Amino acid sequence: MSYIRIEGIKIENYRSFGDTVTVNFPKEDYKKPVAIVGYNNAGKTNFLNSILYGITERYVTKDSFTVNDFHNRNYDNIPVIITKMSSSNELKVDGKRADLSGYHFLDIELDGNEIESAKINSYEDWKKTRQIYTSYGASKYFKIFYINFHEIKKEISTKKTSWGNLSSFLAKHIKSIVNRDDNMTGKKDIFKEEVKASTDKVMADSSLNEFLKRIQINYSTNLRQNQCHIEFGLPEYEDIFLEMMFKIGLNGDMENLVPISHFGDGYISMFVMAVIQAIAESNETDKCLFLFEEPESFLHENHQEYFYKTVLCGLAEKGHQVIYTTHSDKMLDVFDTRGLIRFEFDEDNKQTVLKYNKPSDEFLEIEENEEIFDELLSEIEDYNNYIKLIEPNLNKIIFSKKVLLVEGPNDLMTYKEIIRRKVLELTGDNKYSETYLNFNNIAIVPHHGKITALILIRLCKHFGIDYFAINDFDFEEDFVAKLSFETIEELKESDIYNAELKNITIFNSKGEPLSERTKKGMITTNWNLLKEASFEKIHFNIPKLESVLGYASNDKNSAKIWRKIKETSEFGESIFPKNLKQFLELNNIQDKDNFV
Repeated sequence: MSYIRIEGIKIENYRSFGDTVTVNFPKEDYKKPVAIVGYNNAGKTNFLNSILYGITERYVTKDSFTVNDFHNRNYDNIPVIITKMSSSNELKVDGKRADLSGYHFLDIELDGNEIESAKINSYEDWKKTRQIYTSYGASKYFKIFYINFHEIKKEISTKKTSWGNLSSFLAKHIKSIVNRDDNMTGKKDIFKEEVKASTDKVMADSSLNEFLKRIQINYSTNLRQNQCHIEFGLPEYEDIFLEMMFKIGLNGDMENLVPISHFGDGYISMFVMAVIQAIAESNETDKCLFLFEEPESFLHENHQEYFYKTVLCGLAEKGHQVIYTTHSDKMLDVFDTRGLIRFEFDEDNKQTVLKYNKPSDEFLEIEENEEIFDELLSEIEDYNNYIKLIEPNLNKIIFSKKVLLVEGPNDLMTYKEIIRRKVLELTGDNKYSETYLNFNNIAIVPHHGKITALILIRLCKHFGIDYFAINDFDFEEDFVAKLSFETIEELKESDIYNAELKNITIFNSKGEPLSERTKKGMITTNWNLLKEASFEKIHFNIPKLESVLGYASNDKNSAKIWRKIKETSEFGESIFPKNLKQFLELNNIQDKDNFV
């Protein structure tokens, strides 16, 4: 049984990676796929490339790298890729051993501004005290499959490149099957003889055979009567299976078969799905490494979820290691975050940063359990509330750089319009103002209640996502500043919670005054939000959004509120504070005369 697994990788100065980033992968008892997420240009593809180099799946020479692979295209930033691997010990054809267990260091040496050499050096330990040589040329003895779904048609091509190499995962796997199948090898000579006999029989006394004879005569003449022999036939035995092609009979039609390459990318993606499943089913003892680049690229969203649960999870459950990049919220299980790696691109420092995993200076084991979801969801009273308030927002949060949490749909409508106008004032660009939030990967999420807001804030903090919360304060009097207590005990002993609260009157929707107990609960909830978010990350509309807008009615009528928004020319700090402007990075937008 062959076995291979990547345990961790450290990257520095490779393409978008500047400062050292260390990623640890879950241990082998983790039976789920590992998702790599991040906005466009966050560095996901660079990360996969680093893995391919680090595990020696891509052969490393000085020609493997150019100045474009050095961070900021600066030769002083020499790329560093270090991988920690574990594998079985396999017997090579030449009798030597193939083993990838250990630490693999990318070693690039420069001669001025030229790459003099590049290679992977392998050691048994992190401190490089003992070099190992069983990793040289070892990767081909293990089942490593890299599939880029952006180039899905290339991934089903089994033909060799102009350099005689196999580039697709399918071609490599077919070749591996042919080379290792003793039954096929034993029939090799019989196959060759039968093919030659059949070819000679078909071509005998044919116009094609006459044509080939003329070619041979003319070729010999051109070579100054040098005798030569020409044959026109099938490829060599070793290559003939790579020249074959898959054909599909639609709707059970066995007569009119169509090459798979003639179909659309979505259809081919589902074919590749079947190939991957067949590979896993035929490798019940071998443990493989699967690397997928955005497998959802050409799949309908329903098939995305099917692919995730059936293929990706199916592979991982069989003990294979599955690592994939994705933009799809249909291909994640956010309740098991051990399998999540999230990258962002730091615009200030111009580099990829790791926002969620277990970043550290050394390769460490992943914690066995993360109970944040059990803890947070215990605060939701029933599953119905979870489905309505939490579940629709989980994946949106994970795929965003920043999240603006607002109270409800009217708040969502209001703040989208205010932000659009603010950007328009700064740039004079209608399209940019309409797409500003999308372009900067900022999501506005309605939380529909303070308890839910508290949970979503904790989730943002857990995933390392910047957030800002906007809530109704619900009290006419502004005493937000008075809630700066460190503990709940300090709050309950304070004047605002006791003596002052008695002089604060607040009414329910029926115009009835609320009890002191209810008011204390409201103060406690607001304090919890402030404590969780901090004063800098939260804004309260006092007493509520409609009041700040000057909308007197309590009917929550969105159409009327929209008309009120359209009639309002200025939105001051009572609804749009400075810290919100800073969070949205509006301070970074130049005036419209300098806007590019």
